[in-house]
Order: sequence, then C-alpha cells, then structure tokens
Amino acid sequence: MLMIHREFYQFVTFSIMSMVGQSLFILADTFFIANGVGTQGLAALNIVLPVVNIINGLGWMFGVGGATQFAITKSQGKMEKANNHFTQTIVFAGVIAVFFTVLSQFFVVDILGFLGVTPTLFEMSRSYFMILTLFTPLFILNNVFITFIRNDFNPRLAMIGMILGGIINIIFDYIFIYPMGMGLTGAAIATVFSPAVSLMICSFHFKYSRRTLAFQPIRLRFGSILATLRNGFSSFLNEFSSAFVMLIFNLIVLDLAGDIGVSAYSIVANMNIIAVAIFTGIGQGVQPLVSAYHGKDNREAVNTVLRLGLRTALIIGGLFVAIGLFLPDLIVAIFNGDGNIELAKLATPGVRLYFTSFLFTGVNFTMIFYLAAINEGKKSMVISALRGLVFVYPAVALLSRSLGLTGVWLAMTVVEILTLIGILMIFWNERRKRVV
Repeated sequence: MLMIHREFYQFVTFSIMSMVGQSLFILADTFFIANGVGTQGLAALNIVLPVVNIINGLGWMFGVGGATQFAITKSQGKMEKANNHFTQTIVFAGVIAVFFTVLSQFFVVDILGFLGVTPTLFEMSRSYFMILTLFTPLFILNNVFITFIRNDFNPRLAMIGMILGGIINIIFDYIFIYPMGMGLTGAAIATVFSPAVSLMICSFHFKYSRRTLAFQPIRLRFGSILATLRNGFSSFLNEFSSAFVMLIFNLIVLDLAGDIGVSAYSIVANMNIIAVAIFTGIGQGVQPLVSAYHGKDNREAVNTVLRLGLRTALIIGGLFVAIGLFLPDLIVAIFNGDGNIELAKLATPGVRLYFTSFLFTGVNFTMIFYLAAINEGKKSMVISALRGLVFVYPAVALLSRSLGLTGVWLAMTVVEILTLIGILMIFWNERRKRVV
C-alpha cells in the first residue's frame, strides 16, 4: 500500500508539473501580449485559443488512448503488441496532424470568421493562427510522446521536457515582443519552440536503461486504432470543450460588452487553462497506474489510486476557489498592464465567480481519466460530452439572458455540478445492475 502511495504522488506530481509547463506557453503569451501589445492583442489571442485547445486535444486523444492500450498490454507481458500500439499511434497521429495543418492554412479566413474575429482584430489573430497551425505536428506529437513516456514509467523526463519547453517559450516571448517589437507574430514563433524543445528532451528516453518503449515495423490493426480513439476521445473532448466554451463565451461576451469584454474574459480563460492543466495532470498521473493495475486485475490498487486522485483534486480545487475569492484583483492586475479601469471592473468579478467551478472540475476530470484508463471509453466519453457540449450552451445562454455577465461567469459552475450529478447517476446505475 505504501508503494502505491509513493507511485501515486510521484506520477501525479510530475504530471501536474508537466501540464503546467505546457500551459506556460499560453500564460506567457497572454502576459507578454497584455503588457507589450495591449488589450486588443489580448482579445486577438483569445480568438485563436480555441484552436490551441483542439490541437492539444488531438494530441492527448492519441496519447492517452494509445498509451492506455500500451500500458494494459505491457502489464500483461505482451511487449511486441504493446510497442505496435505505440508505433501505430505515432504514425496515425502524424498523418492527422499534417491534414489539420493543410486545412488550417487554406481556410484561415473562414476559420477565424467562425471564431468570431472582428475587423479590428483580424490581422493580429491571423498572424498568430497561421504560424501556430503551421507547426501543428510538433504540438500533437509532443503530447503523444509525453503520454507514452509517462506510461513507460519515466514521468520525470516527461516533466523536464514540458517545463524546459515552457521556459524557452517565455524567454523568446520576451525577446520577440519587447526588444524586437514583433507583437503576436513574435509570440506565435516563441510558442513553437516549446514543443520542439520538449520533443528533443523526450527523445533521450530511448537511451533510458529501463525503457520498454520502442519503434517497430507497423502492423496496422483497425481494431486497435478504434480502441485508441475510443479510450482517448474523452481527452479530446476535455480540450475541445474548453475550445467550445471559449468560443461560446467569446461570442456572448462580445455581444454583451464588446472587445473590452473579450479582453476581460481572456484573463479568466487563461487562468482556466492553468487550472485545467493541473486537473489534467492529476488525471494523467492516475491513468498509467490505473491502467497497469487494471491489466494485472488488482482491483484494490485501482481503488486506492482513484481515492488518492479524487482527494488531491478536491484539495487543489478548494485552493483555486480560495484564490478566486480573496485574490481576484491581483490576478487581473497581472494581465492589465495598461491599468485599464473598465477591464478591471469587468474581469475582477469574473475571476471571483468563475473560480467556484474549480471545486468540481478536478473531480470530474479525475473520473474521466479513470474510466478511460480501465477501458471504459464510452462512459468516459459520455461524461466529457455532458461537461463540454451538452450542458454548456444551455447554461451560458440561459444565465447570460437573465443575469448578464454575472450569468456568464457562473455558467461553468452550473455545468460542473450537473456533470458531477451525471457521474453519480452512471455509477449508481452500474451498482444497481450488479446488485440485480
């Protein structure tokens, strides 16, 4: 039992730090753009952020889905089959990444129009979007490699890769935005360095003495690809839901408060990225252990890891709520380099109210990753869909209509509570079936 606790805290700590390292590139872009470009730059960045979520979601879909198959098969001693999952996932993810890049470059005007870009923000949004999507394969393959390395029991290297990538991005953000005055173009170029450095660091895993991960001649198994997509799709939905929420919120806030409202929401959205990164880190730390113990049919160990994950998510969620309640002015001030009074007036209550949702987000994320880790991809997918698609628009539309911006800030709290109720109903139904 002590070993399980030690493994849990090692994996979760490294995973959280990895995800924070990845989210640093968005946070750094937001900080330097807010202070070096201004509120319009902040709004332009926020228009493109849903695309970042989708790119990350594709990476985590292939990574978590393929690595779950790898971990379960590896724990059963079937190494050739496990490594075929790895090779097949890398190839398939690479093909999808290139396809995404081509579509993005050809349909940039249509995509930005769909995302709600205004004429005043178009050029800044376009420059960031074009550079970011050109290097989509780097972002997707980095997420895939990170997840497989973690499942090959080398979470420390995954963490180092992600954090160093984030640090390099921060350095180049400063250089390109301040001394060189390159604005959002410079921010986008700096961002590309993050996955490039991370991939380079992660390649050292193949010199790791205890690694089992290896490339091999691919044997295409469509059943395996479908299982990868099924188990990983909830991870994609988690990221896609963030993109969907951002899109819906951008459009509604734009209608309620204009560009300055979108800038205010950008502050809230970027803090949400940090919170979601930490909760994703908990889920990704739980996943390799749950998959390994599930493959060995060790139910007691699986339940222990799940309990530890839920407890950690609740504690961190409570800390976020406290920060939102007591330090909203400080958070807004960090991203309000112009000292814009109207921006602060809109964003401060947004931080305070939106942060209440984080008490439930971590629990929901942990359950989503847990279900995927035990090959319950459909249930994991249902919960992700409830959280990210089914409940979001009705909640934000109804609440914004009755409460204005206050309703927008409260919408995600309502969504997370409804999702948690959905999770409890799914597990209650399963328990009732077993009794019957």
